[in-house]
Amino acid sequence: MRIVICGAGEVGSHAAEVLVRANHAVTVIDRDPDLLRRIGDTVDARTVTGNCARADVLADAGASDADMVVAATNFDEVNLLTASVAKRCGARKVVARVHDFNFADRRGHDYGEMLGIDHLICPEYSTALAIAQNLRNPAALAVEAFARGQVEMQQFEVAEGCSVAGRPMSGLGLPTGARVAAIIRDGVVDVPDSSSTVAAGDLVVLVADAPIYDAARKMFRENPKSRRSIVLQGATPMAKWVCRALRGRAFSIRVFEQDRERAEQLAVDLEWVTVIASDVNDASVFSEERIQDADHFVALRDDDEDNIIAGVLAKLRGVDSVTVIVQRSTYLDSVYAIGLDRAYSPRTVAAKQIEEALDDRPVRTISKLADGSVSVFRVRVGPNCEIAGQRLRTIKLTPDWSIIAVQRGETTRVPHADDEVMPGDEVLVLGRTKHADRLQEIFDAR
Repeated sequence: MRIVICGAGEVGSHAAEVLVRANHAVTVIDRDPDLLRRIGDTVDARTVTGNCARADVLADAGASDADMVVAATNFDEVNLLTASVAKRCGARKVVARVHDFNFADRRGHDYGEMLGIDHLICPEYSTALAIAQNLRNPAALAVEAFARGQVEMQQFEVAEGCSVAGRPMSGLGLPTGARVAAIIRDGVVDVPDSSSTVAAGDLVVLVADAPIYDAARKMFRENPKSRRSIVLQGATPMAKWVCRALRGRAFSIRVFEQDRERAEQLAVDLEWVTVIASDVNDASVFSEERIQDADHFVALRDDDEDNIIAGVLAKLRGVDSVTVIVQRSTYLDSVYAIGLDRAYSPRTVAAKQIEEALDDRPVRTISKLADGSVSVFRVRVGPNCEIAGQRLRTIKLTPDWSIIAVQRGETTRVPHADDEVMPGDEVLVLGRTKHADRLQEIFDAR
């Protein structure tokens, strides 16, 4: 495919590298010839020097007949304008990267609709959400999030003495918006129907609307865990998003920020969080605050080296689980090599989101479970889908398939038995990997 990337910074250059490796024809626009020269030395991509927000520069780069134009400069307003102009110039699909999540959050003002932009991505927000989801259940064998955190799916073991053990699915009393998508027993994966039961020691895949996920998950526990201690370094937007995603959960959160003004502002914005204006790297502060006893330490500053150093110090001083943010994706391997537990790069997240936006296949594999024999597929419901308009309780898809979520417009939720799928919906289907080709027929996916 022909792709035009606007901006040769960290996000643009990394995206260009990833897309060229995937055999796409890539053109990169930037005002800085030095940045373009670096890309030209390492990536087989065409480069154009100029202001990407100008229609003539976009035309010179081939935006009018491009399959996708990605606006990934360091300025949100430039990216919004560039993507909008590129769409009007004829680009088939346009993506704008933004730092300010307010531009990407379509629940308020829908900037995408207003400006004709197909996809608005905020990698920092998506990264913060991924961190929060990992913190919420670190013992989970698999964690997947769909549709900006509106739906969650986790795989875990059913506890001894669990109150739902031995009861049929129809009698579990799960809250509306939650369902058991799969049961794994002795290595065999089963897509349950209303008569299926779970037993202690089974692995279950639970999918639920995010707001009620914890309530549904607790039904499979004998003894809920006590509050876990989370320490965040840096009063950054990502820290704020992580805290908000964890609000109301079983966590005690402390944020350390050296800049007193930033610390005070965060304390006002997040009244349920303890904010401490101090340097967490200081050995005396670390000891006095007993940070070594924290369950998780997350370094979220804007400086990669600061985050890595803080992570190493926390690990050496006894913190069990350490996560760091690095903007440079080239640091990821090094972070794991020095013994830190997790590392996230918003640049890598951005490249992945761009690849996902480019993927127009009507049936896409989102994740795999167990040994890979069962997968989660994202399927586009076609106009002639035979099961469209029928209540799900009347459709026999098990034992091979289960519809675990339905996306309609900007909303994704877990359906209940009386819901219907309609042409134009995107559905998440859990089922046998080897039978993936049948989904196109069942849903008239095209």
